[in-house]
Amino acid sequence: MVVGRGEGPWVNEDGGEPRGWHWHEYPVGAAGEVAGACARSLLAVLVGLGVAFALILSGGILAEENLLGDPGLETVVDHLLRFSVGFLMVFALGVAFIWAVVSFLREVATSKALVKAATRGASRHAVPSPDQVAAVVNPPASRLEILGWGNAVLAGVLGLVGLFVVLVDSSPEGWAITLSSIGCALVMSLLGHACRQWLPRAHAKRRARIAAHWSAQDEARAWKRAKRRESSEPVVSGSPKAAAFIYVAGLVGVLGFVALLASMVMRCASLPGRGTSECNEVYYSSFIERVLSWGFWIFAVAVPLTALLALVGVLIDWTQRRAERADLFVSLADSRSRRPGRNVLAFHSEQRMHPLARVGAMMSGVGLVYSASAYMLGQGMGLGSHEVFAEYRTESIVAMLVSVGLFVAAAVGTGIATARGRELRNALMRRWPTMPEQDRDSQRRNRGLAR
Repeated sequence: MVVGRGEGPWVNEDGGEPRGWHWHEYPVGAAGEVAGACARSLLAVLVGLGVAFALILSGGILAEENLLGDPGLETVVDHLLRFSVGFLMVFALGVAFIWAVVSFLREVATSKALVKAATRGASRHAVPSPDQVAAVVNPPASRLEILGWGNAVLAGVLGLVGLFVVLVDSSPEGWAITLSSIGCALVMSLLGHACRQWLPRAHAKRRARIAAHWSAQDEARAWKRAKRRESSEPVVSGSPKAAAFIYVAGLVGVLGFVALLASMVMRCASLPGRGTSECNEVYYSSFIERVLSWGFWIFAVAVPLTALLALVGVLIDWTQRRAERADLFVSLADSRSRRPGRNVLAFHSEQRMHPLARVGAMMSGVGLVYSASAYMLGQGMGLGSHEVFAEYRTESIVAMLVSVGLFVAAAVGTGIATARGRELRNALMRRWPTMPEQDRDSQRRNRGLAR
């Protein structure tokens, strides 16, 4: 019996045709694939923005404490980092909002795809995968609702404070900011209300149609089959060698930052605060002075070394996963092959973002912050250093285009990899069902179409 579409003629552990209930990942259409790929890529961009913030913090300390050895360079770096903070906040808010929107679109596309599959008479034995069930069962647009109400509160507080200020000292600019804040609070409140009251109605109707086709008993049997095949083997996500490189990279980065802070703290006899506004510098013997100077050089070496070690770890993990996929295809073609390891099945049975695509999306977030800041400074819209950045406006535009290209490539690559890997995931879930790796409580949370 062939269940669903897009499955190969895989066999079970006993060499016969697979029987019984199993999970199946249904195609969600072009819109759903694009939304899902964008959602995963935007999450990586948010991580990249976090990296950009760490670099702003570190570079700001170096420039503020005159550790770069060139007053002109320290001034330029200070202007760039100060202006980058504003871009970072704008990008973070915009990316988070777009991520919430595309996540909702992915949920809608998934529920519509499952309704379409049920209407076309998909087998009740081919129960939707836990990830697709979660997209239908969980409250729709929950992320968008949180952003809506959160921004409504922030804008509302800003509007109230602005209203108090303009009533005391009226000015056209103050009234413009106040009215804009109040208007933004009203719009965001309307968005939050719509996500809570209006958007779930159509989603609930689609969920009811899906639950009428795949009953709670069907879901329970699919979970039971995966649970029965569960072993006591602990899930090890990724290659141990790759994990070692990534852990060492994190350790090197932390040690570099700690060394820099330690050398700065020892340089000050009294830290700023409690009546003092500047660091009272202290000088030690020549040996201690050399030790203090090491803090900067340790940090300067640690930053690129951290990036290099992390990249090596990502490449090692990518190489291992490619080999695992090839072995899985060989095992699926052989009816006498043994069940692969639990960690391998758990990883390849779920949708994943390619590690190189994740790195590219993270780099796009970092590149956009600094390239946009450099271009605006070159246009004379910053705090200073206009003449320096004006010479690099073309390079800044190229960097922005490259950053956008990295995100597009990450999203497109993720979408293609997700669509191409569906056949393998369905074959694995059909022959060797495995409990989801990403959430050990998935059985209780995802079994709920019929509720």
